[in-house]
Amino acid sequence: MLVVDDNEAKRNRIRGALADAVGEPQLDLKSASSVAAAGAMLESHDFDLLILDLNLPMRDGESPVKDGGMRLLRTIVRGGPRLRRPKHIVGLTEFADLFKESESEMESESWQLLHYAFDSSAWQDVLGRKAVYITGTLAGMRSDDDYQTDLAIITALKEIELDAILSLPCEWKSLRRSQDDTYYYEGRIETEGGPLKVVCCAAIEMGMAATACLATKVIYNFSPRYLAMAGITAGMAGNFGDVIFADQSWDYGAGKVINSSNAESVFKPGPNYIAVDAELKEKAQHFKQTRSAILHEIESRWQGNTPSSRLNLSIGPVASGAAVVESQEMIDAIRTHNRKLIGVEMEVYGSFLACRTARAPRPKCFAAKSICDFAAPPKTDEYQKYAAFTSAQFVLEFAKHYLR
Repeated sequence: MLVVDDNEAKRNRIRGALADAVGEPQLDLKSASSVAAAGAMLESHDFDLLILDLNLPMRDGESPVKDGGMRLLRTIVRGGPRLRRPKHIVGLTEFADLFKESESEMESESWQLLHYAFDSSAWQDVLGRKAVYITGTLAGMRSDDDYQTDLAIITALKEIELDAILSLPCEWKSLRRSQDDTYYYEGRIETEGGPLKVVCCAAIEMGMAATACLATKVIYNFSPRYLAMAGITAGMAGNFGDVIFADQSWDYGAGKVINSSNAESVFKPGPNYIAVDAELKEKAQHFKQTRSAILHEIESRWQGNTPSSRLNLSIGPVASGAAVVESQEMIDAIRTHNRKLIGVEMEVYGSFLACRTARAPRPKCFAAKSICDFAAPPKTDEYQKYAAFTSAQFVLEFAKHYLR
């Protein structure tokens, strides 16, 4: 919901009326105090309800103009510039003459106009009923196309991995959800087809379980069209910083332990492979074939210790497990599951499984992690930050060119 009013006390009363009707946890309420600020919000967010004062300044810090709110509404009707039309609109004014002048135009667009009065609860009752109707509709009538966010990016580590995502030029702002301890960030990625609405966050710890829990929360809270896993991984070949795009993943620890003929325990793997969406794999292959210059540009953005090799993109199977691997014997055992193995890490399968089993609308999931070591001694942390950087930058460029 978006409330546009230059009077903070009035905005607080509106919030109170909505919270009384549906409960504070149900509210995802944003505010703006001018036509320009509201326009910026409507470019980057999809709102279920817009509550708009008619007597508004055109820009923050200016004096209100009589038809400021109506100017914004007319821009919404025209569909520009790049404004996302709210599902419901309610106008609000305390001026009788402005109410009379605007009433017929509001009605012609099937919008509601309410008379605001400090000493009256009538407008609060109407707003409350509207909020109850909208939240009930969203809860009971979600459609497969009802995505609320374009892209969600998750990482396993707050330091290094999430830091690299938050360093992207996305105008990140902190976002909290009621009764949820996770720190989320929302931003936007500018593309030729218009801005992408994006959120990001990090899991509470490493591993498939924590990642699956986080991905499930993100899907529930933000309904993303795409969900990306970014960060660092062990590679089977290649160079430090090379980006690995997982075309499938599995839990290499899944299977059965039995006693052999000599009474020794033997592990019999039983992997369940989850493949990336075919369209996303095709787009990754197109990126690899036609956009190598972007990878070289990513190299040039890095301000630190850089490997002597050129940055590359690899596409192939990535195995996930519960432990950090630093053993060639373990790698050889995992490779028997899939001879084309290109990466081993701890989270990708959890994100893939969360997306595959999520309620509709399900996001398309992909993982693009970069090589920080080769799962064999001696391990080094020297290129962790560089790998996190190249992973984050690839996700940004992939989103710009292929997710709009």
